[in-house]
Amino acid sequence: MIPPIPKPPGPEPFRWRKPKLNRLPRAMFMTLIAGCKCRDGFVLAADTEITQGNIVYQDHKLNTYFSDRYGYDIAIGGAGDASYLTMASQRIRDAAAALDKPTCDSIRNAISNVMLSINDKELKYWEIDDENRPAIQLLIGIKDPGGGILVLNVDRTAVFEVNSWAFAGSGQILAAHLGEKLYQDNLSAAVTQHLIGQICREVKAKGTYVGGNTEMIATISSSLFKLAEPFFMLDIRDDRFLWGLDDYLGEAVRIALDRDKSKKALEKRIREIGKRLKGLRRNCEKERAPGGESVRITEFGSEYGNSFKDL
Repeated sequence: MIPPIPKPPGPEPFRWRKPKLNRLPRAMFMTLIAGCKCRDGFVLAADTEITQGNIVYQDHKLNTYFSDRYGYDIAIGGAGDASYLTMASQRIRDAAAALDKPTCDSIRNAISNVMLSINDKELKYWEIDDENRPAIQLLIGIKDPGGGILVLNVDRTAVFEVNSWAFAGSGQILAAHLGEKLYQDNLSAAVTQHLIGQICREVKAKGTYVGGNTEMIATISSSLFKLAEPFFMLDIRDDRFLWGLDDYLGEAVRIALDRDKSKKALEKRIREIGKRLKGLRRNCEKERAPGGESVRITEFGSEYGNSFKDL
């Protein structure tokens, strides 16, 4: 056996190496998606900010599909790799359209098959725990022709039903913390859309990679439409979380505990908290005009999609 030739002392000789090309950064939905199954329908919401490399821009993250033939509604919001999310959304659309008898159960099974196919084929080139593996996290609201309601959470290979509130994306931890305080079983879609909107507002102010506008879809079951609470608008003008109530309560607590602060300052906060709560109550007690089964709302936090900016 010939022994290996020892390396000569001194620095390594120069060797030309082919430069490594950096691929273009992928567009990522580093985002907040929120979804809730309500007593009479469902609510889905998302911000509009998309991150690509070191820039951000605005685009839609909620896709809605309605079947003229069968009369079902599917709303899909996604967090992760934009290209793969778009692919998943379109394949779910096509799989549902191919069903002979679309129901919540059959659409859920179709979604599971779509996600298994994507994981087995398009994502097979990465290990499941590879940090470079394209991320696909979806919240999906379904209303079938019979008025059945279903909200699904899709996280990698898992597809499971949501019976309360669920959040996805980079803002989901903060949203879950806030949602735990606000959530209650048996809320209507009309009330839930206001609470979900407030959570989105706070996460956009405090969370990373969440911003722009808030888009929201609220849908009422057709079988419960006559019994469902109609949608309503609020006229309270305050862009802060919970219409400024959270800030006023914090101020009131600090003043109440500090004997050097005047009682007048405390009474002022108490009056303002009461005034705003009474204003919310007046808004929800107003007579409501008959509306449709669904509403799509945009709260403008940027110039993107603002149809009034040229007026």
